[in-house]
Formats: sequence, C-alpha cells, structure tokens
Amino acid sequence: MDRKLIKQGGGGFTIYLPKKWVDEKGLTGGDKVNLSEANTALIVNSSKPVRKEKVVEITKENKKDIKTILTHLYRNGFDIIHIKETTKTIQKEIKQITEDLLLGFEITETTEGSCTLENLSEPSETKYSVLLRRVFLIIRETEKLVIADFQKNSFKHEADIAELRKQQDKFVLFCKRLLVKEKYLKNSFLEWELLKFLMHIEHAYYYLYQFAMEGFSGDKTIITFIKNLQSYFGLFYDAHFKNDKDAIYQIDDLKTKYQLGSVMKYFSQTKDPLILSQIRELFRLVQIGASSVLSKLYGEEEV
Repeated sequence: MDRKLIKQGGGGFTIYLPKKWVDEKGLTGGDKVNLSEANTALIVNSSKPVRKEKVVEITKENKKDIKTILTHLYRNGFDIIHIKETTKTIQKEIKQITEDLLLGFEITETTEGSCTLENLSEPSETKYSVLLRRVFLIIRETEKLVIADFQKNSFKHEADIAELRKQQDKFVLFCKRLLVKEKYLKNSFLEWELLKFLMHIEHAYYYLYQFAMEGFSGDKTIITFIKNLQSYFGLFYDAHFKNDKDAIYQIDDLKTKYQLGSVMKYFSQTKDPLILSQIRELFRLVQIGASSVLSKLYGEEEV
C-alpha cells in the first residue's frame, strides 16, 4: 500500500499507519512504536506483545502430518495452538513433538478430545546468535563421533547422533521462528538459507552414520575423505564467525578437488558406494551453504 508523506515543521514528515495493523497490535494514541532501517526499508515494530492463535482440527487426512503441521505453525510465529479432535495416541505424539522440537512451548490444557500448546518460556531474540553458534557446534560434535567410529569400524553412537540431530532441529526451528516473528535481522532471507543448509548437513551426517551401521568395509580412503570433510566444514565455520572471505574462496577451490575430483573418481574403486555418495553430498552441501555467508559479507559492506 502507498502512503503520502505529510510535511511537518522542522523538516520532518509523518505518514498514517494502516488502521488494520494498529488494531491487530492493540495500539492506541500515545503508544510507542520502534523504527529500524533495513537496507532501503523502514520497519515499524510495536513493543506490545501480540499472541497469535490457531485452531487445528485433526482429520483422517491430516493426522499423519501432525509433526509437519505443528513445526510449520511454530516456525510461522504462532504462540497458542489449539488442537481439536484428538485421541490419547495423538496427544501422546503431540507431547513428544513439543518436547523434542518446540523450544519454549508446553501443553497447557488437555481434555478428552483436544489439547492446547502455548509459548511459556521462549528465549528472546537476543539469543539468536548464541543458538546459531550452537547449531554449527552440533555439526562439529557429530563430525568427531562419526570420524572416531569410522576409524574403529564400530558404530555404537547411534543414539548420541540421533540426539544431536534432534537438538539441532529444535534450535534451527526456533531461529527460523525468530526470523519470521521478530524480523530484526537485515538479511533474514540469507539467514534462512544458512539455517536450511546447516540442517541439511546435520541430517546428511545422520544418514551417513546409518549407512555405515549397515556395513562398512574399513576403507581407509573413505576415512580420509571424512577427515577432509571435517576440515572443509571448518572453513565454513571460520567464514561465518571470523568474517573470512578467503575461507569461502578455499571452499570453492576445493570443490574441484573433492566432490568433482577425488571423491567422484573413487566410485569405481570403493566397496562402499552408498557411503561415498553421502560423503560427496556432504561436500556439496557445505560448498552451497557457504555461499550464503559470502552474500552476507558482501551485503554488509554495502550498508
């Protein structure tokens, strides 16, 4: 929608805020709003908390998608979710999903045929950078377990790696929720892309471990590739937290050596093609994910 600038004394200007937006925020004359700049945009935010509610009815068609429904509502900023037409089995599933993935949410009401999830202890937006670093570090913890077990050819950390994946999913969902709800970051699209690829990397490590549990030949070249992959992701980490463009350039240069070179050529020699395919996918995900960091770094220079 367009608004005309109204000239005021002293060289200032005012505009009319949309009544619908003001009503939704519960604002009235004398209330304060916060203004922030984001590139060419001027963002108007209200400090008054607005709790978004949603009612979901469980049907024969959607009951298999409860996890997807709840995580999408959570990520999209809803604070209260009423779920109708539930059974005891479905409520048990909802409880597990809430505990595993919906950071800050709890079930606040349960009846025979419904339940309510509510945001009670959600961390503030100032925790974004802390949780993002934790998302990176979870991958590094996973890498250490994977390398150790490949070297021993003994895969006994399935539960630990599954738990790390679950933790990362929870933190990524919360960070995405902040991007939607708070809109306080300049490069929210690039942040979203970064989070997406970090989640893909952790999931790919999880499946790599699953493939290895089904049988690994002990191939030392495979182990070397996984160690190289750890160093490769280390460049990604440095690129983001040290604002190191050279690290991203190294990632791009090594793309030819790894995913398009030695890894690809080794398919005709290995007894573990499924494992090698997953390793190549991990190299690809790191390389593509790092491009969002480069875009952020160049974008910050222009501000």
